[in-house]
Formats: sequence, C-alpha cells, structure tokens
Amino acid sequence: MIDAFLRWLDRIAEDGPLRMFLRWITAMFGRRMVARKLIAGEEVLSIALHSWIAYVVPVLIGIVGLVLGIVWLPRAPVSTALFSIAVVVGILGYSFYKIVEVARDRFVITDSRVFRVWGVFSLKEAEMEIVRVLDITVDRPWHLRLVGSGNLVLENAAQEQGLREIKLIPRASERAIAIHRRRRRTARRAGTSGRRSRRTGKIGSTRAGRFPGGRDAGGCAGMTVVSQGRPETWSMPGLDIASAIDTPSRPAK
Repeated sequence: MIDAFLRWLDRIAEDGPLRMFLRWITAMFGRRMVARKLIAGEEVLSIALHSWIAYVVPVLIGIVGLVLGIVWLPRAPVSTALFSIAVVVGILGYSFYKIVEVARDRFVITDSRVFRVWGVFSLKEAEMEIVRVLDITVDRPWHLRLVGSGNLVLENAAQEQGLREIKLIPRASERAIAIHRRRRRTARRAGTSGRRSRRTGKIGSTRAGRFPGGRDAGGCAGMTVVSQGRPETWSMPGLDIASAIDTPSRPAK
C-alpha cells in the first residue's frame, strides 16, 4: 500500500499533476479496461467506441438538470430546498453515469480475437476467437447512415454470448471487413501449416517399432528409422539384424 502510494507520488513528480489528471480521466472512460485485457504480443487492429449519437440522450438529460438548477432551484421554497437540490443533483448524476457507461463500452478487434468490455461499477467482458465468427450482419438504418454509424451482429455456433450485437458504432462496414480479412488470413495460415506438417510427416514418427514376432526394432544393428521427418541410424555392436526377424524354421535333415 505504501509502495503504491510512493510510486503514485513519483509519477506525479515526473509527469505533473495535469497530465496525471488527464490520464486518470481517460482511464476512467475505458482505456485501462482495454489495456488490461490485452496479452503480450497481441496486435490491436481496431477499437470501436460508440458513435456520438449514443451521447445525445444523456447530454439532453444533463442539460435539463442544468436548466432546473439555474432556473428552478433559486426560486424553490426554503421548505422544499433539500428536495429540489436532491432532484437536480440526481438528474445531473444520472446524466454523468450514462455518459461514462457509454464511453466505457468498447469493442476491440485484434489479430486473434474480438472482445468487448463494458460496465461502470459491475464490469463485464466477452470475447471470441476470430476464426469462430461465422456470419457478420451489418444493420444501417437510415437515421444511423446520416451520422455514419450502424449496428454489427456477429454470429457463431453458440448464439448465447455477449458479442452478438454491437450497437451504434461508427463505420460498421469497415469493422466487418476488418474481421473478415483477418479471419481469411488466419484460415489461410492454418491451411499452409497443415500442408507443411503433412509433407514432413510422411513416414511414421515413432522411434522404436516392432518386427513380426514381437522383437523390438529399436535394437537392430544398422537400422535407419525416420523420426519427425529426419532419418536416424541406430546400431548395436554384435547384434545381427537377421536375428531380430522371425524366419521360418528349417526342417531337420
């Protein structure tokens, strides 16, 4: 606890209080949620925040709260002053909460998966491997086309998942193309590696086989066995390879 506080003071001394405050604000609005979800070496292709149209209703609610605070609150009777203050503060608080809730809802496309993080007090996460995305539907009603936004619907074999519908994101068609392009590239890479493994593994990959009769082939003198596509020669001095193979017995003369 003390070490964390000292590190926090060091960051303030290095970056300054204003930069630390701005960093804290951006982290509160969802940047840290995405950073904690990423793993080492993972490449972020796209981060989709909600379109500005998603902020219209919360901002209007905040404007109503400000108007009430400026016009109605000074004229309220003293007997109901606490109630009036509670109403104004409640409206402004609800507006701020909805703005933060929209800002913290983020859809991320990486080189291996797609995931979504959202929530203010109760945090939620949902992710899916990018190769599991079967169908992509882009829904762009006329009122969303006017602001360059749309809804993205992802479908896979398991329909019950938190990534099925991503609403009110800008450039929804471009996000769908990015997912499709990355999915094809991943599938092509997997097919190429599969063909290479089939070419290198033509012959058995076991080090020791058995000849008929149950004798171990691994002890044969001068025997060459292909293991993992590489020839390896084993030899045991004094052991004849013919003795390791069962031969029919000759009748006595």
